[in-house]
Amino acid sequence: MQKLSLSDEEKLSRKEYLRKKKKLTIGITGKNKKKYIAMFFAIILMLYVFIQFYIYYRENNYKYLTDHKVDEQTVYNMYYVSIGYTYSPKSSLNSIKSNGFEELSVYKDLGFSHINPNGEYIYGIRDTSISKLNKATNEVTVIYEKDVNKYTMYNNEIYAIVGTTNKLVYIDSLTNEAKDLGIDNVTEILVDENSLFLCIDGTDKKSIVKINKDGTDKKVLTGNENVSYIIQNDTMIFFVNKADSNKIYSMKKDGTDIVKVADIQSITDTGSIQDVDGSKYMFTVNNNLYYVNVEDNRNLWKINLDDKTTEKTISMSVDILEKVENTVFYKVQNEKGVYLYNLETKFTSQVSPRLITEFVVNK
Repeated sequence: MQKLSLSDEEKLSRKEYLRKKKKLTIGITGKNKKKYIAMFFAIILMLYVFIQFYIYYRENNYKYLTDHKVDEQTVYNMYYVSIGYTYSPKSSLNSIKSNGFEELSVYKDLGFSHINPNGEYIYGIRDTSISKLNKATNEVTVIYEKDVNKYTMYNNEIYAIVGTTNKLVYIDSLTNEAKDLGIDNVTEILVDENSLFLCIDGTDKKSIVKINKDGTDKKVLTGNENVSYIIQNDTMIFFVNKADSNKIYSMKKDGTDIVKVADIQSITDTGSIQDVDGSKYMFTVNNNLYYVNVEDNRNLWKINLDDKTTEKTISMSVDILEKVENTVFYKVQNEKGVYLYNLETKFTSQVSPRLITEFVVNK
């Protein structure tokens, strides 16, 4: 019980003593009451936040969804590089099923970037060399050890951009045999069954150049266009034209019929060659072109190439994406995790909530 403190010279009547003691008791009780009320509201707020997070996680995670859209969704294996929250490991290569299950750590502190699963191996750039990781044994083998900036794979063919001159080098992934194709200033590579389509940086603009796979029969396809980010389908090439306010253009693979798709704008490169990859921002399905729309906060839109009608597909600020069959995998700007969206069923789900720097789906 709280006591009144009195000096030796202080004298109080019994009535004054009781009145002061009552006042002191009321003050202490009031303070305790406010403290308990504040604690109560803090607990309620914490419970509300936890419940809302749990509801969001359930509604956006594949594991908790059980309708026909889930049954129709193909399950893929995704590899991703994540950054550690401590100094060890700094980063790790991981795999996860696209339904959110079977998450595994493949290799800690592997140091791969530009990861690419191909057959029994996972390829990547490690210390400026192209290396491969055996999925079964975790053995790492160097494929090409000469200042690699980036590379593209087509079956067992590797086409690498190398050195300060950004020269084009062909590498056989089975024999490790390499050949300089004699072309410099390459920033982006497309490969089909017969040809290479290169984005080459000139003195005042970037152009699209077509060559045979052995480096012969070089043909410049574009004219005054300043090319950034190129993609292809079976018959066409699509690119962002910096000379026309980053509008999207198309042309046939023989270089004819260069036209503006519409007055639509997409992402353009920032000059870092390692990040130049049009497939991260555009793709085609049937007769629709899907593109990250910079005029709409980087939401994903599509345009019908016949009637030119447009429609918003994903209402999120897309950072990078990858299309596999009828499913889009994507990261959201300034957020952790990777999501998927089915273009046909409109089914969407979070694949992983982790801090991911890059990902690739094993096709």
